[in-house]
Amino acid sequence: MGAAILNWLRASWDAVRTSLWLVPALMFLLGVGLAASALGPLSAETRRWAGWIGGGSGEDARNLISTLLTAVIAMASIAFSVTVVALSLAANTYGSRLIRIFRADRRTQIVLGVFVMTIVYLLLVLRTLRGAAPAAAVPEIAVGLGSLLALLSVLALLAFIQGVASLITADEVVRRVRGELDSAIGQLPLLGAEDPPPPDLPADFERRAAKIRLPREGYVQSVEYSKIVRWAEENGSVVLLRFRPGDFVVEGDRRVLIAPPPPDLDRARREIDRFIVSGERRTPTQDLEFAIRHLVEVAVRALSPGVNDPFTATAVIDRLRGGLARLADRALPTAALAGADGEIRVVRGVTTYAGAVDAAFNQIRQAGSAKPSILIHLLKAIEGLAEHCRTLEQREALRRHADLAWSAAHRDVGEPADQRDVQKAYDRARRALLAEAPVGRND
Repeated sequence: MGAAILNWLRASWDAVRTSLWLVPALMFLLGVGLAASALGPLSAETRRWAGWIGGGSGEDARNLISTLLTAVIAMASIAFSVTVVALSLAANTYGSRLIRIFRADRRTQIVLGVFVMTIVYLLLVLRTLRGAAPAAAVPEIAVGLGSLLALLSVLALLAFIQGVASLITADEVVRRVRGELDSAIGQLPLLGAEDPPPPDLPADFERRAAKIRLPREGYVQSVEYSKIVRWAEENGSVVLLRFRPGDFVVEGDRRVLIAPPPPDLDRARREIDRFIVSGERRTPTQDLEFAIRHLVEVAVRALSPGVNDPFTATAVIDRLRGGLARLADRALPTAALAGADGEIRVVRGVTTYAGAVDAAFNQIRQAGSAKPSILIHLLKAIEGLAEHCRTLEQREALRRHADLAWSAAHRDVGEPADQRDVQKAYDRARRALLAEAPVGRND
């Protein structure tokens, strides 16, 4: 049960982190706390110190707080309206899946929280003010703090408008999505000696194995591999997982194979199901290609006939080159996992460098196959990546995409001069990939 809860928490944290309600909800509570503190009894010394904040009767204080409340509610309405408009523009321009990037913006969350906190505070203070109260009974600290929060809301609105204006630009979107890719790559260990190829399963593995049905439909969000390894070791079995985080599975798919089969298959299904979390959408948890595909979506939409913005697509290619260069120095997860006894217990689907390059370049090349500038920029990116290659697999993956880019130009680019430019870029990329790999790159 502990593993199931941990998996659920890990998969759910991304949805909480990218929501617009968490920070405002916390600041709602902060507003309640501030009101309770400011409305508490004041000592004579505190009242003398607070005299400079303001004075007047209860009616004056009530009118002031009521006016501030009306103004802050109006500003909050503007902020929420701008947020909805920004999300709509983002969905139409960059794709609905990228809305999570806008929701995850901490500045937007804090600004909305400031408005919520101020409104809650002013409401609680207003209900305690009595119009007939003399000046001595007016809580000056509470009234003064309300004025300061209203001024803070004005500054927050200005900062919010400035932030939204920069947030919906293509370069900022690409930069923020690239940040998610860098975060995923940064969690991988540095590449050491090249891993040996995973051992082949016995030829009769599938014939001997029992196939376990997956219990629910959705995207695989996380898998507790260490728990599955321990389970396989305790049962003396080998588990083959024909999926990886990010894959879409359907209820009843037989993608878990166990050999030799355990005596109670139904119990085995229930136990292994505890270590697999699936949901309605993909998350970056254990899914390296998640951020890559988001970057690619920006480029593909930019290359669509309705947008026709090759500059955004080239900016995406630059960011992808940076991510793939950093990924070349990292050790990707291995397909085979051994137990404490040294025996292979789990064989799983994993992301390879070739798979990451495919996810990065395939759709961009297909969408821009008739645009020489895109193909040339793609080939320049491959040329630049050549010096970062550490393994033969990495060079072969890039070489294949260089060949595909040249093939696309030969097929879809009609202008001979443009074809010659693509040919030159292709030749430079090939020469860079054929050059001897640098030795001792581990910095």
